[in-house]
Amino acid sequence: MLFLANRANLDSRRLLTRIHNRLQTQVDSETAPIEQVWYHTAAGNKIGVRATVDPVRFLDREYPCSEAELQVSFDFPRDLDYDCYRIQWVERERDLMGGWQQDETHMTLGPCHFQLDYDDATVQRAAATHLDSHPLNVFDTRIDDLVSVLNMLEWTDGTPTVADDVLR
Repeated sequence: MLFLANRANLDSRRLLTRIHNRLQTQVDSETAPIEQVWYHTAAGNKIGVRATVDPVRFLDREYPCSEAELQVSFDFPRDLDYDCYRIQWVERERDLMGGWQQDETHMTLGPCHFQLDYDDATVQRAAATHLDSHPLNVFDTRIDDLVSVLNMLEWTDGTPTVADDVLR
């Protein structure tokens, strides 16, 4: 049995270490999509985990980009009733970034939203399901969701979009 209800003792530094370690274990495998993992830091503090990803291996299909970066950050503000996070896919080759943000930035959409940026502009922003579960479960769920989003990514008149029914 896995007990996940007690998040009180979990801090962002410990969580980021667990996510880093989980991703790092895949680096040595020749078939794993993760190529490199590192901490994103500010003023010497861990504020996120970044990983270089091979999209072809990640999606198990051909993909028009040779390299992507997974960006993950979590925060546990005491003044909010929920955890904050960003889980994003970044393709520098195509100037494309998409992912989930659970924070206070666009409260008209609720606490969580999906955002797709292209060519330095936001091209899509939609409400997403607020996941009230352990942050590691949130991470796993959003990684699964990311595969669905990338598989359904469409380009209309040179602009990327994802159907709202694909977004969770």
